[in-house]
Amino acid sequence: MSFNLKTSRFSKDFSEIIDRQFQKRDLHLHRLRRKGLKELEEVYGEIQSYGIPQKYVKKKLKGNIGYGIFLQVEADPILKGEIIALYTGQVILEAQMDADDGDYSFDVVTGLTLTQKEQKKFDPRRPFSPRRLYDIKVDATKIGNFTRFINHSHVPNIVAFLVDLPDAGYQILYKAQKKIRPGEQLLVNYEGEEESYWAPLGIKPYPMTPRTFCLRKSSTSFA
Repeated sequence: MSFNLKTSRFSKDFSEIIDRQFQKRDLHLHRLRRKGLKELEEVYGEIQSYGIPQKYVKKKLKGNIGYGIFLQVEADPILKGEIIALYTGQVILEAQMDADDGDYSFDVVTGLTLTQKEQKKFDPRRPFSPRRLYDIKVDATKIGNFTRFINHSHVPNIVAFLVDLPDAGYQILYKAQKKIRPGEQLLVNYEGEEESYWAPLGIKPYPMTPRTFCLRKSSTSFA
């Protein structure tokens, strides 16, 4: 099945680096079957038409927390395993010592080592060091979709996978980790190592759960 949607673009070099790291760590990529690809295309049809699938709503949270994405109170529950969307943005590679994560930066693979040739290409200002570590991440600050407003939580109801899609290559896919009930906020654990995301921001993450902010039936206020 052809897959021609607006997605993040991992270069051939980045894909080869990720492949090498996955083999080194004995990790495996997730692949979608035809049913999953069709489901994802339907999601992106709504994104292209409305900016956000109609069963979701973006709401300003209380205080200075920012925005969040909620399942509309009139919507059907989202079942475990259902596709939410792709997390899209600009794909970048940077040395860990230079990490300057923005609010919408999502690590794909961390702790990478580069060959001398790769360091010369991607980090030409420094001398080669076989011990220097790098991260590949997707930054949705300038380009992306509604998923960048999905907040972090220790108890997420969404899980992120690195998938290999036909005609689109590597992508970050959000799927429901558990049943999501109407009115609940969509939440994801940004990274396995939380401090690698929050420490550079100099903030302590707000301890949210899917029901910390829960929409009332009017969809205009929180319970």
